[in-house]
Amino acid sequence: MYGAAAAADAENGGGSGVAHAPANRPYISPDEAADLKRRIRQHDQMYAAMQQQSKPFDALEHLEKGLFVRKELFGPDHPEVSKVCQIFTTSCNTLAMNSLQRDNHLLAYELLKKAEILTSPSGYIRDKKMRMKLRAVTFNNFGCFYKRRGKLHAALQYLAKALKIELTSEEVDNPAGTHLNLCATLSQLGRHGPALEHAQCALELLEAMAASRKQKVREDENGGGKNATDDASILAIAWHNLAVEQEHLNMVDEALASYEQAVKVAEKEWGEGHIKTLAIKHSLEEARSKTKNRRSHSQRPAVSQSHGQSPLQSVLNPHSSSSQLKFAKKSTLRSTSPTKARYCC
Repeated sequence: MYGAAAAADAENGGGSGVAHAPANRPYISPDEAADLKRRIRQHDQMYAAMQQQSKPFDALEHLEKGLFVRKELFGPDHPEVSKVCQIFTTSCNTLAMNSLQRDNHLLAYELLKKAEILTSPSGYIRDKKMRMKLRAVTFNNFGCFYKRRGKLHAALQYLAKALKIELTSEEVDNPAGTHLNLCATLSQLGRHGPALEHAQCALELLEAMAASRKQKVREDENGGGKNATDDASILAIAWHNLAVEQEHLNMVDEALASYEQAVKVAEKEWGEGHIKTLAIKHSLEEARSKTKNRRSHSQRPAVSQSHGQSPLQSVLNPHSSSSQLKFAKKSTLRSTSPTKARYCC
């Protein structure tokens, strides 16, 4: 019951919207408490059943209703309310991004807005570290949402909020991903210098995390972390985005080296035939072709160059295209604009 139905239900006091009960709860009789406990069990059972039936939105509805019945029974400060709120907020973020991929922007916005409200200081998550972790995730996803809508300045504001939290917290999941999202957004805005800096920050973070993970493996054979593969996959995107920004800034040799490193990591993590690996290889071949053409032109008499603009400037004009934050689509190697930086959502 999300979308217009959810909004109507919230307006009518149905318990599906995010609302706060008074601090001083009224007395609950034993019979009322028993009824609330019964409703909690019922919602929990339906939540589990909907999950088993692969009906995530129906499951989320029962999870949300169970959360608010718990709040009514135990009060907003109870640990069980906080725990269920964490699960609900995480689910809102996951389903919001799934909805965004399906171009259901209204539903994605509603879910992210719920997560934003519940991760605020007045929400129900009492563990501050966990609350800030989930808030950073929510802001990052809002950045992806607004980028998808073409509202790049709004995306930039939310990504900056996410990064601010991540810089002051040790509980964040993916600070490198936030840097890459900022890189891609700034790149689309034509701000390639700052975009390059964020790509470099992402690489530094990922390399530091990899070094820390290796040390942990040496100390504990069970170490390494469940996100090791995810971090390595992001590493390929980071090298790719670094190359893109170097190309935009006419740092041709550096861009080629970064593309080559991106291909190396992609082949290791995704495989040689993976679509993302092939996309990065295509970007590398385009860059090589442009460099070859540039060097060929540079050997010709100066009179053959028109308007006083070097072939390299013509090929690598940072404002030559309207960037979309995706890997470049397959095209001929005669493309005259640099590859686009990739978003990391």
